[in-house]
Amino acid sequence: MKLAKLTAALSITLLLNGCGGNPVIPVSDLTSKKSRYQARIVMEGDSLYTIAWEFGLDYREVALWNRLRPPYEVTPGQKIRLGPSRASEQSSGNGSRMVVKALVNTEIQAQPLVEKDQKDSGSLVKQRSSGAIASQGKVWSWPSAGRVISEFSEAEGNNGIDIVGIEGSPVVAAAAGKIVYAGSGLRGYGLLLILKHDEHFLSAYAHNSVLIVDEGDSVQAEQVIAHMGSTGAETVKLHFEIRLDGKPVNPSMYLPTRQ
Repeated sequence: MKLAKLTAALSITLLLNGCGGNPVIPVSDLTSKKSRYQARIVMEGDSLYTIAWEFGLDYREVALWNRLRPPYEVTPGQKIRLGPSRASEQSSGNGSRMVVKALVNTEIQAQPLVEKDQKDSGSLVKQRSSGAIASQGKVWSWPSAGRVISEFSEAEGNNGIDIVGIEGSPVVAAAAGKIVYAGSGLRGYGLLLILKHDEHFLSAYAHNSVLIVDEGDSVQAEQVIAHMGSTGAETVKLHFEIRLDGKPVNPSMYLPTRQ
């Protein structure tokens, strides 16, 4: 009897000591009650493109989640979802989710999906897989004549390449397209231009001293669009990025080999 009481007392003591310290909580418990998605409050200088760029998202998906249509106007104080709503997620489990259908005129239309057991031929995922194939004929040009001083590296968080140059040297469009952002609202990029080339490809030109073009302007490949500078940077350089469906890709894989 004494042995049984001693064992019980020892068990209670160990349990209490364990509760007194910091409990070890499984990672699944830490995240199970947290939403996988966030929201972003629009600030002065923001646009749908810069918000999508900041979080590495496809601007078309962000537009869909927030029921925005071209020209995707946002206003300061507006709450922008960075993922589908819970209602959308729940409905997707019942086979009634909505998908993005990118049209030639860039209009975004919502339509119900087919049943689960049917092929999802209209999904954005399939558009992404075919996007690279459809853009193989696109010809890219170097945006600056300077030397590359920093290469693309996901591990180091460099989503593009850095090209050194002289203050005021020309920055040109790497391919034809339309200016969808011109300003300094994206932290860390200084005076920035974002150029939309088609439904899949965007390119960015950061740290400029002067912008030659405005939002809404159509530009040709190798057209001068800015002058190199050091806004938002410690040295004079051009930070150049290419995004494919919102995701950073290595510009060196698209730019021609230099002689």
